[in-house]
Amino acid sequence: MSTEEASQGTPTAAGEDVQQKETVVVHVPRVTARTFPGMSSPQNKRAIDWGGHGLLAYSSNYTVVVVDTKNVQLVQCLDRHKSMVKKVLWGRDYLSQDKPSVYPPRVYGSIDLVSSDATGHIIVWDVSSGQQIHVLQEGTKPIADMNWVNQSDGNNHILAALYPSSYLVLWDTRSGSKLWKKNYNETIFSFDFDPFHPSKVAFHCTDCILFVEDFTVSKVPSSNGRKFYVSSARPSASGPRGSSGNLSATKGSVGNLAAAVQEERSGTKDRLRRLMKDMVIGEVKPKAEDVMTLSECLQMCYHRSLRYHLLLLFPREILLLDLEIKQTVGVVPIGDKVSSPYLQVYSCKQRDILYSLHESGIISAKVRRKTGIACSPIDAPAPSIASLEMNSETQLEISYDHKCSSEPVRQTRGLQVLGMAVNPVCERRIALYLNSGKIVFIELLTVNASETNAHFPVNLEAFTSPKTFQRKYTLNEVIPPLINEVAVNPPGLRLLVTGILPSVAAPITALRMCPAITTRNWQQYSPLLAAGTTGGLVQIFNVANGNIEKELVIHSFTVRGIEWAGLKTFLSYAYPNCSGTSTNVRNEICLTDVLTGESIPLRTDRGEEAPIEILRVSPLKQYFIVILSGGPVELWDLKSRTILRTLPKKFPLVTALEWSPLHNSRSLKRRQSSIEEGLEAKAQNKPGKLERLDSADKLISTEHFVFSDTDSQLYHFAVEGHMVKDGFKIPPESGTGTVTCIAFKADQIVQGDADGLLSVWDLRLGRAKRHSTSRGYIRKVRFAPGKGNMKLLVLYNDGVDIIDFKGSATPGSSIGFEKIAQLKCPRDMVKVLDVDWAASDKPILATQDGCLRIMDMSLTTSCSPIVDYEFQAPIYCLALLPTEVAFKLRERLCWQPPDAPYTTELTTDHGFTENQVLLINEQLSMISEDQLECLKNPQFATAERCLIVAQLFGDQMEIDLWTVVLYYLQVSKAKSNSKGMVPDVSEGSFSSPTLFDCKKFNHHPHILPLDTCYDLLQDPYTYQKLQLERVALHESRRGDYELTKRVIQQLLLLGQSDRAVQLLLETDLNNPEYYTDAIKACLVATVQSTGAAQSTIKLVATNLIAHGSIWEGVQLLCLIGKGLDACRYLASYSRWGAAAWLARAVLPAQESADVIRKWADHLSSLGHKEKAILVLISLENWKGAHSLLSVVDPRRASLLAQACQHFDINFLS
Repeated sequence: MSTEEASQGTPTAAGEDVQQKETVVVHVPRVTARTFPGMSSPQNKRAIDWGGHGLLAYSSNYTVVVVDTKNVQLVQCLDRHKSMVKKVLWGRDYLSQDKPSVYPPRVYGSIDLVSSDATGHIIVWDVSSGQQIHVLQEGTKPIADMNWVNQSDGNNHILAALYPSSYLVLWDTRSGSKLWKKNYNETIFSFDFDPFHPSKVAFHCTDCILFVEDFTVSKVPSSNGRKFYVSSARPSASGPRGSSGNLSATKGSVGNLAAAVQEERSGTKDRLRRLMKDMVIGEVKPKAEDVMTLSECLQMCYHRSLRYHLLLLFPREILLLDLEIKQTVGVVPIGDKVSSPYLQVYSCKQRDILYSLHESGIISAKVRRKTGIACSPIDAPAPSIASLEMNSETQLEISYDHKCSSEPVRQTRGLQVLGMAVNPVCERRIALYLNSGKIVFIELLTVNASETNAHFPVNLEAFTSPKTFQRKYTLNEVIPPLINEVAVNPPGLRLLVTGILPSVAAPITALRMCPAITTRNWQQYSPLLAAGTTGGLVQIFNVANGNIEKELVIHSFTVRGIEWAGLKTFLSYAYPNCSGTSTNVRNEICLTDVLTGESIPLRTDRGEEAPIEILRVSPLKQYFIVILSGGPVELWDLKSRTILRTLPKKFPLVTALEWSPLHNSRSLKRRQSSIEEGLEAKAQNKPGKLERLDSADKLISTEHFVFSDTDSQLYHFAVEGHMVKDGFKIPPESGTGTVTCIAFKADQIVQGDADGLLSVWDLRLGRAKRHSTSRGYIRKVRFAPGKGNMKLLVLYNDGVDIIDFKGSATPGSSIGFEKIAQLKCPRDMVKVLDVDWAASDKPILATQDGCLRIMDMSLTTSCSPIVDYEFQAPIYCLALLPTEVAFKLRERLCWQPPDAPYTTELTTDHGFTENQVLLINEQLSMISEDQLECLKNPQFATAERCLIVAQLFGDQMEIDLWTVVLYYLQVSKAKSNSKGMVPDVSEGSFSSPTLFDCKKFNHHPHILPLDTCYDLLQDPYTYQKLQLERVALHESRRGDYELTKRVIQQLLLLGQSDRAVQLLLETDLNNPEYYTDAIKACLVATVQSTGAAQSTIKLVATNLIAHGSIWEGVQLLCLIGKGLDACRYLASYSRWGAAAWLARAVLPAQESADVIRKWADHLSSLGHKEKAILVLISLENWKGAHSLLSVVDPRRASLLAQACQHFDINFLS
């Protein structure tokens, strides 16, 4: 029956309508164990990471915090570290859980996270459950750095950890076992894996960079690497062109990587260019005055978009090093627009863009320059390298333009910038990490969002079609590639703040939970916690959903205490620290409404006086008592906010006070006589009755309070109507210390003293019992809420206890003590500053590290499984879906039967249960309309859908796959439309034209090419153009003969023989190689194409290769057009990378395809099947790629076949 029908009622047999009331469902929020993170420490610097699944992790002192970046809310806090967290890394194998063919399904929606601390512990977390999977430890020194290994398929769970000062340890995070350990005998600060060469690692050492090229998971590297020193060369009279420095390393052990660095920079471009040009390379470590100490280097990392390039970050500039020529090829100064020093740099993969973080909190975006001046080889419009005039003044460099920067962070006292993290999927969203604990989310946007589509067409047809919807989620969908033949101008950019995640303001000085839930207030109840700080700020937390509801700046001084005056109002008081010899301060008391933020000051007519020690509100919210240090006791009417009475000076000095919770008026009247009788039995003295109050207002109920004086005597008073009635004085038991705190519940009064003694008075039985805690000074005692719940929270200087007074709530039973839980500081946790009850079974602790921790009853954990949490908004993370659901959802989003309209509104008809449908639709509802529209109406059907789905799930491997597939499907389609003018190299049915006629012409200028991060996967035209630009850059930086010799070699291999001859003839007469180069120049200039000449040259080349002069022989083979033979020789000597480079950049299409196909087979045999699949796709060998993909992942293989069918490519028949 519907709710509407139920409300109308149904007739009975007697003809009477029985009205059925609507059932009102009110959600009562549930409080679970969780942590509210606070400030971060400078030791947490750069301990932040953004996962591909969209979640962000950062460290807050000892706690690892997980954030939902979509809705900007806390997801999880992981709290097991006992020292400062130094590094956090998201696991990269979370997507393997929905690939049962590779690994068994894992726990429900589990995502792994790794964190390391200052005592050498590495914890592998299951974020979903909040539990640690493994604890890895090798010594007790802090972890210097950590990185994931990515050598072959299935190794995403292998972690490399750097231990001071020179140990590298490889861990298997699934089994928790150590694979191997290597000592490099150098003081190492950090390291980074080459994204283009998984076997290469660079180590940032004190005075050098250590390169290791034999890294492998299976065994310990045999070599200790090669050292490269960074130095600043002194200018010589002969200049760099006349330099004859040696570029080679001695026995492969020592080299000298030169970089131009001086203490004072003029900042001008000409000066920077001269600094780079003055670079020299020696065979040994430079002199002490020339060496730049790399301890000044803030960061070292590989360039993620350019192969063979390394970034070194210094406070005033970023150096871009070319590792092939061992020189600085670019300097990115701070510039005029941002004067703050550098702090961190992030190299984007999708486009050649650098995000730089500055000490002021500014983030700037720097885009690779492409202008008309001869600043970069890319700018040269010449058809060949030979037409470029490379004189002594030509100086090419890689330059970056400052495009935009974010607003600086408002500087407050003590504020520091700790780091930044970039979303690895879109590379447009940035998280700024501050030591205040706040995370600022910044996004790279176009200046005019409506013009984004016009700036970036995928192809010309899409640009001219008004119905095509262009994606603009990732960086490569907003900014065109550096090299493209399409008239696409990069759009204007800006960096805007899109969200801020607040944190607990520290240090916390006062903590108070709102009144407990009852049968009368449960419909309006919200579990709110008020916390005061030293700055006068009061934060309101919702302890059920983990949000900070309000931040109210109420006071000018440190907040000393908070008392709730209702569900949505509270009293707070504050005063400054005493200065000098004066003990008087200016007190502030304010009544604040949480809903409106309105704050009403009280006692505004008072000047300087003794500081407030106690403020307590009565249970019925009729009165509150204010007690000053050593001064009078004031009784106030809360409703009228007027003072009722200032008790006389002869009133005892109060050390602790508490109101009676027996606030039901009938209960009070019924029990008052029995309470007074019980007190009379123990009373020794009976003071006179206090006079009537002058207030004319009639109060409804009698309220009671008890307090203790400096002699530990317990007093009882009652406020009834306008009368304050005296109660009875109960003397202390012998041995009782000064009472510091009181808790009152049911008939039990608990007093804690300075000696660690708990005294319990049973008012009904009129007797007392004592319990020694043996823990010293008791700072606070607090009963848990709930009828019959007699659990007591006890705060000491060194920790917390939870004690259950067994039987004390049962009339007639004796008092029993049972210690339920104990927490000692700093053994179990950092110092606890304040405590309260967040719920009847959830104590909340304010700790010295700035966090608020809601603990379980055992005081051992402050986190729960994500499924137990309540959130203000659902968490957006598709990877958190259950394994089976995530797997089926990816299938449904990538492909749906063509006989029905594509839909993103999934139902049980799609093979899901009702609960699964709710989970799925909840996630899909949070996806942007643009992405949903692209899923429904993609331009390229299945391939584009698969790319979008891979982006949604954060699967970087699939993103690369479908990006490459989408490009080469367009190329295949364009070839098909051109009626066979350009061959399909995968079929081998076409005899290619001459070498450079094929490579110099772009057959598909309307298709934007793959960018530099795809390197050898690029089309031959784009790849060859990049190599020609690269050799032009190297030529402009020739400083000695060895580099010139290398440039000549590259020119000959790339077919630029005219320019190679010119350089050969420039060899100095005094150079021992002058005669050899002159003969070689003659050979190159007069090489004959006759059979006899070619046979002779080939014989010489073969002999050279056989005797170890491989590249000399390869050059000769390329001179006579035997590039295919050259590639085969390189492959036979296991130089597959060089063979693939030569084939892609030089060989005709058919020969190139033959070499690269064999390279793909080689990759597959080594276990790099994913990379081999990409290589086959770059050859448009769809059948071979599908066959190999069927072995790796049949699901993706099926989708590839569907994508090919959309482009009329049918390789299955």
